[in-house]
Amino acid sequence: MKHESFNYTLEKIQSERVVLLYITMPNCSVCHAVQPRVEQMFANHKLPMYTLDALEYQEVAGTFQVMTAPAILVFYQGKEVHRQARFINFKQLETLVDNYLALSEPTNYETIFE
Repeated sequence: MKHESFNYTLEKIQSERVVLLYITMPNCSVCHAVQPRVEQMFANHKLPMYTLDALEYQEVAGTFQVMTAPAILVFYQGKEVHRQARFINFKQLETLVDNYLALSEPTNYETIFE
């Protein structure tokens, strides 16, 4: 997972088709245990993954409405489509991400709501 600046990560969420965001805290033992497992699970995927430290970037809590760590948020076309916090269901997360990555054509929201 890439540890980038807050603003850079926001830009990537909007510009990439599917993004996984991992929100962590420095003294969170669960965060440090879960992160390598998530990285390993998606090592063979073309999935942009970013991590933000909620202590370093205090705007994380307000922007993403996250009150606990770790939190994993999945974005599709800039929209949050899934989140898990504290207790991570790895199988569900993997299935969901695989399904979004398998979509062949991005959804055009303008045509859906015409």
